[in-house]
Amino acid sequence: MKEWRDIVQKNALKSASTYYLIGTLFNKGFAFLTVPIFTRILSTADYGVVTTYDSWIGISSVVIGFAIYMGIRSSFVDYPEKVDDFLSVCVTFTLMCGIILIFAVGVVLILFQSRINYTLVFLCLLQGLATAIVQDYSTYLMMRLDYKFRTMLMVVPNLLSSVIAVVAILFILKTKLYMGKIVPMALVNIGMASLLLVLTYRKSKMLFNKKYLNYALKISAPLVLHGIALNILSQSDRTMITVLGDASQTGIYSLIYNFGMIAVVITTALEGIWVPWFYNKLKENAATEINCIAKDYVHLMTYLLIGVIAIGPEIVKFLASNQYWEGIKIIPPIVLSNFMIFVYTLYVNIEHYHGKTVFITLNTFVAAGSNLILNYFFIPKFGYVAAAYTTLLSYSIAFAFHARYAKRLEPELFPIQMFIASFLQLAVTVITFYFFRDVWYVRFVAVLLFELCMLRKERDRIAFYVPSIKENGRIRFCSKN
Repeated sequence: MKEWRDIVQKNALKSASTYYLIGTLFNKGFAFLTVPIFTRILSTADYGVVTTYDSWIGISSVVIGFAIYMGIRSSFVDYPEKVDDFLSVCVTFTLMCGIILIFAVGVVLILFQSRINYTLVFLCLLQGLATAIVQDYSTYLMMRLDYKFRTMLMVVPNLLSSVIAVVAILFILKTKLYMGKIVPMALVNIGMASLLLVLTYRKSKMLFNKKYLNYALKISAPLVLHGIALNILSQSDRTMITVLGDASQTGIYSLIYNFGMIAVVITTALEGIWVPWFYNKLKENAATEINCIAKDYVHLMTYLLIGVIAIGPEIVKFLASNQYWEGIKIIPPIVLSNFMIFVYTLYVNIEHYHGKTVFITLNTFVAAGSNLILNYFFIPKFGYVAAAYTTLLSYSIAFAFHARYAKRLEPELFPIQMFIASFLQLAVTVITFYFFRDVWYVRFVAVLLFELCMLRKERDRIAFYVPSIKENGRIRFCSKN
């Protein structure tokens, strides 16, 4: 652990944050950047199968991984000299959970003679196991500030699997083209996880330690249900569209959903900077300073999403062939859903800081349950359009619940008034979108004038997006109005 301390003492955090930002942007944005390729070489039905499969990867990795990576993160505080042993124990636990689940699912499928595609089920479980192992090791690398290797873990699998997938779809497969995307993803991730297992057991041969495992599970267990609920909230709509509608509708919906993820890509990357700063300021009881920079943060994300909604139809037409264009009408609710994710995460960070993981889980389950119920009743009648609006409503419920509870913990942080201007500006943008959906030059001129005015007004706030936002312990360019 001397090596790790030396890195910290040499102030490597600035460099590490830069790698984190680049790696996260690539990891989250690469799927979006490859959309124009796969929407043109896959039918809407094939694309729908792929995105439904992706949604189940998220759920399976949460169940198998048991969120034990959170225990690995905490071990750097409580067991700083034993982190290699701790990692080995946690990875072994993840591996055993995966093997047991795969065996159990296999037995159930055989006993009940299910018509489910066995190949897809087992590929999903194997990739879920691989994803959980990568998450464990990635957390270890993050805490060691080994961001070069961590960035490689983000970049290489996505890049390699996409190249192989394009070759397979264009030159090898004649039918079931969705397998050309799914199989490379699974095999590359399984290969990467196998490499990480070797690296883990080279560091330590410890496979089991009751003390370490109990410590990790006490931290991770409350977050498992939260992870499942979060995946249900974000992914169940695609599965339900496939079941209650058809895979072609899922393909159209998924394209627009991925397009709307632009906000999440950026905020996820910035969280690596925002969360540590937020925690430090919360320890100092610096509510005024937190609210000041949070206001800037919210305004800047609002302006970004206004631009996304305004020029969305043209971007979708560039990204995909005309068989996907009917989905343009659901751009506003999908983008607004991602804005709600962004704002409720501000309150979730308060709950995490105070260790209220049980309440995080309960609030998320309420929102996820609402989404399932609404989808069940409205998707059969209105198809994927209903899913877009039920998703927005469900995230709004999540925002209301998390905000209400977080205000009990920190009454001075993030007053609701902070979001009123953003909600009004987005509402006007949505109305403009539907009135001038087919008149691109009106939307373009309107958004250009708006963004130029805001750019002038908020020019100092743009500095928030630069990694070096901290100088002598203070945030620069924090507006006073």
